[in-house]
Amino acid sequence: MPDVTVSFTDAQWTRIVAASSYILRPDEGTVDATKLSAKWKAQVTDHVKSYEESLLSTDEF
Repeated sequence: MPDVTVSFTDAQWTRIVAASSYILRPDEGTVDATKLSAKWKAQVTDHVKSYEESLLSTDEF
């Protein structure tokens, strides 16, 4: 499976951490690499599932 690497500058990461409450649920705390990775993986999974479901759906009369 391919790995995807995303890099941020220190200034970008500071802004990401400052936006933690917007990026994560309040009970999830501060953004870190593991939490951000899990969130992105879940988002991509949801998009792929929606795409696959759209291929299977048909109009109902």
